[in-house]
Amino acid sequence: MPNTSYPKGMEKLLSAQINLLNDDLRVALLPPTYTYSNTHEFLSNLGTRIGTDMVLANKDVTGGVFDADDVATDPLPPGNTAKSVAIYKNTGNASTSPLLFFFDTVTGLPMATNGGAINFPWSDGPDKIAVLDGPFIPLGGELVMKAGVNFLTDTLKVAMLPATFDHEGTYQSLADLGEIIGTPVELTGKSITGGVFDAADVDFGTVPAGKSPGSVALFRQEADAATSPVLQIIKDDIMGLPFAGNGGGFKLRWSDGNAKIFSLIPA
Repeated sequence: MPNTSYPKGMEKLLSAQINLLNDDLRVALLPPTYTYSNTHEFLSNLGTRIGTDMVLANKDVTGGVFDADDVATDPLPPGNTAKSVAIYKNTGNASTSPLLFFFDTVTGLPMATNGGAINFPWSDGPDKIAVLDGPFIPLGGELVMKAGVNFLTDTLKVAMLPATFDHEGTYQSLADLGEIIGTPVELTGKSITGGVFDAADVDFGTVPAGKSPGSVALFRQEADAATSPVLQIIKDDIMGLPFAGNGGGFKLRWSDGNAKIFSLIPA
């Protein structure tokens, strides 16, 4: 199967319970007998592990991309086959150490142990170990990875952006976005289920004639626009956008598909 994430771990990431930069993250080497399940939540669910779990060293979170040093095992006795790896947050207790990422496709694996160590690198591509990309903006993804946003308890709002908005620009705060159409609306009915974030549809009310909404920005409300971080800019899969305002109302309807507003579980 393709590399993926654990839904319960992604719930914790979105609830600011996981800090990929500062937490004690470790890598477990797994035999062919392990089968990934989206219900697995803790280290204890993995069953048999090969050798001693490895500490992720020199972790880095930049622009929504997570990376760390490549890993190497201690010498492993002959007789096992290393098939896959899982990354988890170590709490000191296997029953409470949350699983985060599962890698079934790793350079050098599967490999039969022969008494030597196994070295395997993380991807040198743009995604490295893990990435939060579109609709997350880079600094928004970075904030989430550093436990800087709780999608359940923080005040999150949505703002309409004009069709002329430059999606290639670099943004950090609400003030950086420039023109906003109408008044931002707070998200209600928020939920995180299996790494999927959802909320109630958003009623923006009247859109003035002559204004043309083309996308929306999801941000966390702080004291003012300059300190309110933008998390996502969403321009695809929103029913009714873009459109030319004519003085009528607009209600943003989120997707009814599996991904809802967004999902941290690869499709």
